[in-house]
Amino acid sequence: MFETNGSGTGEPAGDAGGAADGVQLETLGDALVLRVSGALDLALAPKVRQLVDRAQRLAPSVLVIDLTEVDFLASAGMAELVRAHRLIAPMAVRVVARGRVTLRPLELTRLADELVIVPTLSAALDRA
Repeated sequence: MFETNGSGTGEPAGDAGGAADGVQLETLGDALVLRVSGALDLALAPKVRQLVDRAQRLAPSVLVIDLTEVDFLASAGMAELVRAHRLIAPMAVRVVARGRVTLRPLELTRLADELVIVPTLSAALDRA
């Protein structure tokens, strides 16, 4: 695991998982970005939880959870998104999701009504 150096230059703040399925937490300006890749399922959900807890301790102005590289979103992964949203409040949490694999399950379960979902990382970082 890496610790953040606080430089705001995209340095890793932590990482978990293997090369195919993994989670990485990095600093981008005042934001923390949690990048998830592979299957966000029961196996990867605890790693997401661990880095969300770390993000909470670092107290960013915004936490972005980037699901761009996720190829399967299970209920365990969706539960961690909701947990992050509720845990980090009142800080902003934004979820980058689009398409059939990530956005559609969030819409079908009506989690899109609770979570702030944006289509791209840049939109998540630009949103005030």
